[in-house]
Amino acid sequence: MSTGIEIDEATFAALPDTLILSRCPLCGLEHVWWKNEAWLEPTRYDRAPPREGSHDEPE
Repeated sequence: MSTGIEIDEATFAALPDTLILSRCPLCGLEHVWWKNEAWLEPTRYDRAPPREGSHDEPE
């Protein structure tokens, strides 16, 4: 489950291996987790809007 935390790899690697408390973006409650139980999701890029005159533009 996502914590909603946005962090780069270097900062994540520097986190201490301790219990971490974070507020859940889905339920609003606080959950605890250990760094060694977490991972980074690959960056997802949203598809850019179609350019004017492209074939992807709705008619």
